[in-house]
Amino acid sequence: MTTFILNAETAGLSIEHLLKQVGEGGVEVRDVQGNILAFVLSPKDHEAWTYAEAHLDLNQHMDQVRQALGRRGGITTSQLLEQAALAAKKAAQ
Repeated sequence: MTTFILNAETAGLSIEHLLKQVGEGGVEVRDVQGNILAFVLSPKDHEAWTYAEAHLDLNQHMDQVRQALGRRGGITTSQLLEQAALAAKKAAQ
């Protein structure tokens, strides 16, 4: 990932320049004090980031996932919707 410092010299650069850098692996935009203003990711990098976050979330909640997978019973979605429709009819009467 490239670091782009936004200052008086770079403020006048075209967006095309920034987008070329994004295509080469993303850009971290910082102000002159070094504060991060933005991360600009290519679509490929954004997709990878999304999958990484999903895996992290699954790993952080693995106990809950295992408990949910271990539960048996319940009803199908169509059965649930049928019951909801019946309950709505009863409530309307």
